[in-house]
Amino acid sequence: EGFANIYQEAARAIRAARRKGGKPAKDVIFPTIQDGVEGMAFIEACVKSSKKNGAWTKL
Repeated sequence: EGFANIYQEAARAIRAARRKGGKPAKDVIFPTIQDGVEGMAFIEACVKSSKKNGAWTKL
């Protein structure tokens, strides 16, 4: 479902750009690079926590 939401937003952005002469829609929500970096940091913290028997791990 998460990927479907991203694809749906991408389709909205493409349609808006076609209608507006190449300008993207301002209300389209995409994950940013920063979102990806934070997601990877979370995953790394989960792995560290798992290796420490579920101990709290600082992000």
